[in-house]
Amino acid sequence: MKKNFLIGQISDTHYVSSKEKLFDKIDTHNSFLRTIDACNNLDQIPDIYILSGDLIHDIEIYYHEFFNLCKKLNRPIYPMMGNHDVRSGLKKHLSKNLIDEKGNVNYCIDSFNTKIICLDTAIENKIEGEINKYSMDWLKNTLDRENDKHVIIFMHHPPINIGSLLFDHIKCQNGKEFIDLISKYNNVKEVVFGHVHCSYTTKINNIIFSSCPSGSIEYPIDAKDSSEMIEKSSIKLFNCSEFEISSKNILI
Repeated sequence: MKKNFLIGQISDTHYVSSKEKLFDKIDTHNSFLRTIDACNNLDQIPDIYILSGDLIHDIEIYYHEFFNLCKKLNRPIYPMMGNHDVRSGLKKHLSKNLIDEKGNVNYCIDSFNTKIICLDTAIENKIEGEINKYSMDWLKNTLDRENDKHVIIFMHHPPINIGSLLFDHIKCQNGKEFIDLISKYNNVKEVVFGHVHCSYTTKINNIIFSSCPSGSIEYPIDAKDSSEMIEKSSIKLFNCSEFEISSKNILI
């Protein structure tokens, strides 16, 4: 079991075909190529990549190109559901151990001295998120079995308001229930989400809550409407050791 390791997080790539542009102006194909190139040229290459939702933008056929490009990362990838993902289409590209018995994309990564939990918050055909009852029970049972390791939880939708007019109303709708649950476990150290397309960090009950900015588009946290989008790519890196977890965002 590896004691010191690096996680790379990529979120909200909103990939569309290389022959198209998102919203007729954002080239998410080239944005993703730049992201991959940046990852492959880091001084320390991540051990794994967590792709925390909105991998593609609404249309299932985009997954074929997207996952072909992911092979260029040359590391294991762990995809997650976002509100713009297509559950049935995504699951065709996932190994069975990343899908629970109810069809949710809930799974753990246990190869390291820190336990990584990837939690499904997507509701079919809705923009806002929710942790359904089965997933909440699955999370509780998972945390009950883990006492020895630090825990990081990755999710697509934030469980909290971040002060954004664009995103606070479409967060994870039962975030308070989620926070009440994880706050009972002293080994839960960090919760990381995507969805908001900007950087944000706070601490609640000694747990760090932080966002991973988008791999293609950024919205300033104080944006008044969606016209304020900026074509910008970021990745997030987590240095994990036996005693500490530290993270930083890297603008590409």
